[in-house]
Amino acid sequence: MVHPCPSEAPSRHALPRAVLLCPNDGALTVARRLVRRGVAVHALTDERYAYVLAARGVRGRVMPDIRRNPHVWLQELSELATAGGEEGGVVLSGSDAATEFLAHNRTEIPGSLRTFESKDGMHLALMNKSELYRQATAAGVRTPGMWHVRNHEDLVALDGQVAFPCILKPSLGHVAKELVGVGTVRVESDDHLFTHARALLDHDLDLVVTELVPGPETALLGAVTIRNANGDYLLEYGRRKIRQWPPDYGTGSLLESADVPDMLALNRRLLDHVGYVGLSSCEAKRHAVTGELYLIEINVRMPANYGLSQACGVDGAWRLYAALAGLPLDPQPAQVNGRKVMMHPDLLAAAAQLRSRPRSLGALLASWRGTRDFGVFSLRDLRPAVALARQELRELGAGQVPGRGV
Repeated sequence: MVHPCPSEAPSRHALPRAVLLCPNDGALTVARRLVRRGVAVHALTDERYAYVLAARGVRGRVMPDIRRNPHVWLQELSELATAGGEEGGVVLSGSDAATEFLAHNRTEIPGSLRTFESKDGMHLALMNKSELYRQATAAGVRTPGMWHVRNHEDLVALDGQVAFPCILKPSLGHVAKELVGVGTVRVESDDHLFTHARALLDHDLDLVVTELVPGPETALLGAVTIRNANGDYLLEYGRRKIRQWPPDYGTGSLLESADVPDMLALNRRLLDHVGYVGLSSCEAKRHAVTGELYLIEINVRMPANYGLSQACGVDGAWRLYAALAGLPLDPQPAQVNGRKVMMHPDLLAAAAQLRSRPRSLGALLASWRGTRDFGVFSLRDLRPAVALARQELRELGAGQVPGRGV
C-alpha cells in the first residue's frame, strides 16, 4: 500500500486520533508529521513541555504531575477515547513517567486506546537498570561490570571494590530525578560515591554502580527500533552521538545517522530475548581499547532525538503511528547516513567545547553540517520555539538552569 503524501492526506476522521503523553521534542516532530498526514493530534503535557501545545494543529492541555495525579490522567484518557464522536486512538509516550503510568494502568485505560505498554511488564523491567543488566547478561549482551546496591549494607560492602571513575545509576532514573534532583552521575571518589548513593537509599531508591567504559562521547552508538508481537522490526535505524549535554554524562544534543550493524545486532539480541513489543532506543559504547560494544541503557519510549528518524529518511513518525494503529506499512526505506538532528541544548554543549578548546570554531561549525532536524525549531512551525524561548527566559529570571528539554 502506498500511503498518501501530505497534500493527498485523508480527512482527520479517516484516521485514529494520536494522543501524546508528556511529549518531548521527539514527540513534537511526530506531531508535526502526523498533522500534515491528516491525523488529529492531542497532547497531554506537564509544564516543562507546555511549548509543544503551541505547535500547529496540536490540541491538548497542561496536566498536573502524572506520578502524583494518575486519576486525573485516567479520566482525561477516558474522555478522549470517545471525544468528538470518534472512538479510540493510539497513545504514545514521550517520558519515562508516562510509560510507567501506561504500564501500571493499562487495565484501567479504555481498550479502544491502543498502547505498546501492556500487562506483560516488559516496559517496566527494561526501565529498571538492575533488571535491564540482568536480562542483557542472560541474552549474551556484554555489559560493564556492575554492582547492585539495594541498601546501606550493600553500599558499605562496595568499599575498596570499585575503581574510579565509575558510573552511578538509580535503577529508576526518572524517580530519582523527581525525589533527589539527580539521575545518572559520574563519580570520582569514595566520598563522591557514598554521598550520591546515600541520598538515593535514604529515599528507598536502589541503584547500580558500573564500570566506566573508556572512550569519548562519540563512541556512544544507538539503535532505534519498533518491534511487533511477531518479532518483526517495522522500524530500525542506527545512530552515533556527536555531542551531549551536560558534557560529562548527558543526553545526546547532536546525533548522526550511521551504519552500525553490530549495534543493531546487539539491540535485536536483547529485544528478541525478552520478547519486547514497542518502540525503543538502545545505546551502547564502543570500548576505546578492545572495540567491543557494551550496553549502556535502553529507553522504552520516544527518544527526544526521534527527529533523526525523519532526517535520515525512514519516516519514523508515520511508521510509529501506523504500527500502533494497525495500518499497513511498506518496507522501510534505507536510512541515509550522515544526517543529523540537533537539540537546542547543543548550543550550550558547543559553547562548552569552545571554552575548553577541544574544537576550533571552524570544526564546530562543520559538526552541524548535515543537520536536517532541529528539534523544537522549525521554519514551518515557529510557535513552539518562541514559546520555549519565553519559558527559558522565565527560568533564567527565576535563577533556574535552562536547557533541560532534551
